[in-house]
Amino acid sequence: MEKKETLVSALCLPYCAYYKQGKNEKERCRGAVIVERLMLAGGKLPPPEVAKNVPDCSVTEGLVRTLCSDCDFREKDCDFAKDRHARPCGGFVLLSQLLVSRTISAEDIA
Repeated sequence: MEKKETLVSALCLPYCAYYKQGKNEKERCRGAVIVERLMLAGGKLPPPEVAKNVPDCSVTEGLVRTLCSDCDFREKDCDFAKDRHARPCGGFVLLSQLLVSRTISAEDIA
């Protein structure tokens, strides 16, 4: 399976409310970049969770600082990074779940 297809099936389809299948965007959210890096390093992603809730405030704010600050979508498209009222991207959702479950650490994201 092609690298992009693997990322789409492991991250975008199950976790991202903003992903539009068939739309070929050149940019990827910072979460997708990090998830892809973890996958290429041999990390196994857990099966998709049904819940797409944002974790507690301490995990959310820490992830916003480390993930969202370098994201291509932050300035022009990301309402979540601005005020936390919109839904986060799929990368944010998956990485937050991996942090809460202690599958990865903040150092893995940095």
